Amino acid sequence: MLRKIRLTCGIICLTLITLLFLDFTGTLHGWFGWLAKIQFLPAVLALNVGVVVLLIILTGVFGRIYCSVICPLGVFQDVAAWIGKKRKKLPYSYSPALSLLRYGALAIFIITLVAGVSFIATLFAPYSAYGRIANNLFQPIWLWGNNLFAHLAERAGSYAFYEVDIWIKSLPTFIVAAATFVILILLAWRNGRTYCNTICPVGTVLGFLSRYSLFCITIDTEKCNKCGLCARHCKAACINAKEHTIDYSRCVVCMDCLGKCKQ
Repeated sequence: MLRKIRLTCGIICLTLITLLFLDFTGTLHGWFGWLAKIQFLPAVLALNVGVVVLLIILTGVFGRIYCSVICPLGVFQDVAAWIGKKRKKLPYSYSPALSLLRYGALAIFIITLVAGVSFIATLFAPYSAYGRIANNLFQPIWLWGNNLFAHLAERAGSYAFYEVDIWIKSLPTFIVAAATFVILILLAWRNGRTYCNTICPVGTVLGFLSRYSLFCITIDTEKCNKCGLCARHCKAACINAKEHTIDYSRCVVCMDCLGKCKQ
């Protein structure tokens, strides 16, 4: 039940945030603009102390649930991983944390942010990365669909829709968005949450906090028969079934392991 609730909330958040990026009328921002304000990194940069404290408390209690429900890039990777999993028979498997890469990427992000090299910093930021993908890759398709409806409606004597211009705002930005999209899809299809647990600065910070979360998934050593089903369905690759350990810094509380465990 909890897994289904988490999944449903994540899909709803991803859909609404995507629509916020696609909406060219500004209508949806009046209703769902608050979803952009509760994103971790934008809240930190905006010095929105209330939201930051709330997200830290949420992580301290439940772990990295922010990454699997609120973050659009995280949920987008889950969707890609789910599609990839349907098309292949290879399961996931446990792998040690790449701590040097994780903290190295975080250090580069902080240094470039402080130095004012925002272009490099936004390459690491999950919300900026997803926004770039939505604006440059998804929005043109959305606008083409709008123009098609506008054309059909006009022929039917209705002016409920109106045509808008479609253009590539910036070729370099488009190339970066396309490259990010391809890399994320490939990583998610093959190894699930690789980006979140190796490159994403928000994932690294919240991962450090989630080590000490109040509620977390544990392995009952008396019932576990080491079948490995939990590890084979863990897209964060953080469950070591042989050692009965879980790397909570990488666990995103997707609860797929609970859904598959028969013990």
